[in-house]
Amino acid sequence: MKRFLHSGIVICAGVLGIASATMNADQDVTKMRKKFDLREAILRKFFRENNCPAENYASIFVQEADAHGLDWRLLPSLSIIETGGGKHAAGNNLFGWANGKTSFDSVSAAIHHVATFLEIGKPYRGKDLDGKLMTYNKRPDYRSMVTGVMRQIAPNAQVETAE
Repeated sequence: MKRFLHSGIVICAGVLGIASATMNADQDVTKMRKKFDLREAILRKFFRENNCPAENYASIFVQEADAHGLDWRLLPSLSIIETGGGKHAAGNNLFGWANGKTSFDSVSAAIHHVATFLEIGKPYRGKDLDGKLMTYNKRPDYRSMVTGVMRQIAPNAQVETAE
């Protein structure tokens, strides 16, 4: 009798383990599915309409902006002002970083570097958008040029995203 009872517990535990593993597998699949982000579509369309090579990096721009607490339109706008969205970029430097003298291993690396530096780099840390732009380029009209492109991409930073 003890043997039978013991077997029943093992079987029951085995069934519960399978059910638990199945539930976790379902949850992992859901997490792996990428949600549609309207910001990426808007950005791709903007770059495509302007014949910009940066179109291929729309998702990277959005991901890096989110990861570093930046307006998702800022990095693409800087790339438009500085290199025509990659049309005139040397060394994968879409941003004219360090007066265009810096080369990056890839465009993705450039986007990551600039996003990171705009968040935590000493000259930019703790500054709002205006402060970051005034530090990025001291020209009096630079801020309005960048924010003008930001509005062309999307009038507002908030965009409804679909799931």
